[in-house]
Amino acid sequence: MKIVVVGSGVSGTHAALTLLERNFDVELWDVGREVDSFIEKGVTFNDLKNILNDTSTYFLGSDALSALISPESEELLRYPPSRTFLASKNDPLWSFKSNSFFPFASFTEGGLANGWGANALSFDENDLADWPISFSDMEPAYSKVYKRIAVAGPLKDHLTSHLSGVYPSQPPVKLSSADQVLLNSYSKKKSQLHRLGIKIGLARLAMITDPEREDACDYCDRCLWGCPHNSIYNPSFSTLKQCHTFSRFNYITGRYALSLSSNKNKITGIHYLDIETQQILHDKCDAVFLAAGALASGAIFLRTLKTARPDIPAETEGLMDTRVVKLPYVLLRQLGRPSDKRAFQFNRLIMGIINDHASWPRYLHGEVLHLTSLLYYPLIEWMPFGSKFSKRIFFAIKSSLGTVSLFFPDKITPGNRQTLVSDGRRWDSVHLSYQESAGKNDYIERSIKNVRSGLLRLGCVPKGIIYSPPGAGIHYAGTIPMGKGIKNCDTLGKSNLFSNLFITDGAAFPSLPSKSITLSLAAHATRTALNARL
Repeated sequence: MKIVVVGSGVSGTHAALTLLERNFDVELWDVGREVDSFIEKGVTFNDLKNILNDTSTYFLGSDALSALISPESEELLRYPPSRTFLASKNDPLWSFKSNSFFPFASFTEGGLANGWGANALSFDENDLADWPISFSDMEPAYSKVYKRIAVAGPLKDHLTSHLSGVYPSQPPVKLSSADQVLLNSYSKKKSQLHRLGIKIGLARLAMITDPEREDACDYCDRCLWGCPHNSIYNPSFSTLKQCHTFSRFNYITGRYALSLSSNKNKITGIHYLDIETQQILHDKCDAVFLAAGALASGAIFLRTLKTARPDIPAETEGLMDTRVVKLPYVLLRQLGRPSDKRAFQFNRLIMGIINDHASWPRYLHGEVLHLTSLLYYPLIEWMPFGSKFSKRIFFAIKSSLGTVSLFFPDKITPGNRQTLVSDGRRWDSVHLSYQESAGKNDYIERSIKNVRSGLLRLGCVPKGIIYSPPGAGIHYAGTIPMGKGIKNCDTLGKSNLFSNLFITDGAAFPSLPSKSITLSLAAHATRTALNARL
C-alpha cells in the first residue's frame, strides 16, 4: 500500500510518524526548501551586532531599506528577510488572492513551525463545545504528543485549571526582570484581577530548558532570527528526524501538490508540480493524508472537487483565523531599570481572560511580552522628539515596555471561505473571502476594556490598541471541517466524499478556540493517523 502524506509541518510529520509506528510504508511529499542555518551559537543578540562584519545583511537582509518597519506601521514584530522560511506573494508557488484576508505561507521543510512563538496549549472540553468530539476523545492523542514534544512550564499555577491536557516536562523558561515585577504585582492584586476575569501565569512553551541538555535554551535573545540550538520545537529537527529512523519512510522533496485524481469516490493519485523540471506530473497512490496547512489543503481539495464533482460549487465550507489585538503598555515600576542581557525573546508569561460569553469559549488567551531585544527603530521613531533625543529616551524606558497580545477565537461564518478562481495560470488559484462574524466586535471591545483595566491595576499605563489584519494570527482552520456535507470530513478526519482521503491538519477544525493551535494540530494528526482504516 502506498500512503502519501502531503506537507512536512507539525501535522504532516506527526501523521507520518504515527503511520510508521503502525508499520505502514509512508511517503512524505514536500516542496522542502532548505531551512535557515544559524551562526555563532552561544552569542547573544547584542554581542552578535559587535562581531559580525556585515550586521545589516544578517539582521535586515540584503535590502535593508525594504526590511525596516515604517514608524507609521502597526507592526511590533516582523521576521527579517534573512529568515527565508516565509513565502511572499511574488513566489511562483503562491496561489492566494484576497483584499480582505492576508495570509502567511511557507514552502520550507517544517513549514510555518520554523517561526512560531512556541506557545504549547491543548483545547479543553469548553474549547471543543462546537466540535462533534470531546476532550476525552482527544486526550489520548494529546498525551502521546506531549511525550514526543518537550514542553517547558509549571506543574501548577493560577491558569492550570483552565489548561487541561497540558503536560509540562521541562522547567519553566526563565523570566525577565520585568516579568517578575509584573508577576509580583499580580500576586498582590489577584483578587481585583480575578473579578475582571484576568489570571496570569507562566507560559507553556515547546522548548528545551533543562541546562543538562546540549540543546537547552541559553537565552541568547535571538529567537526572531532563529534558535541556534534548536531549543524551540521544530518538526524539521525532531519529528521529521524521528521519521527518518524508519526504513519504511521516504521523504520526497521538490513536489508541490496541486490536486488529487479520483475514481468512484476514491483517491487514485496526486497531480503535482515537479519543482526541478517545472512539469505537472501524476503519481498513483492508495491513500492520502492532507497536511499542507488549512489554506493549501483547502486549495488541493477544491481543485480535486472541480474535476470529481463539477456540479458542486468549488468553494470551501469555511475559513477561520484568530484575530490578534495588541495592547502596548509601560510598566511603571520597571522604569529606569537595566534590561536583561540574556533572555528568551518571545513571551514568558501568559494571561487568561475568563468570561461567560455564551457564543465563545470561556478562555481567551493572551501572551505577555516585555521587550528584550528587537529592532527598535520603529518604536524610537514613534516618539515625537527627533531621532537622537528619542533614542536616549527609548533606551531609558526600554525595560519597562511591554505588550499583551490577545488571540480572539473564530467560528465558521457564512461567506468566509476559499473559492477556486482561474486566472490564466497552469493551476487554479484560490480567493480568500473573510469578514468578522456578527457580534464578535462587541466581544473584542469588552475584552479589551477588561484587560486595560487589569493593566492599570498592575501598575501599567496602556498606550493605544493595535488591531492586526485578518490572517495575521496564522491559526488557519476550517476549510474542510468536521461535519455532514460532502465538503466536510468525519470526526476522525476522513473525507465524507473520498474514502481514502484524510484531512490531517487544521482544515478539519469546525471551530477555532483562542488557544495556540500547534499542539492541537499535532494531536489531531496523530489521532487521525492512529484511527485511519487502511
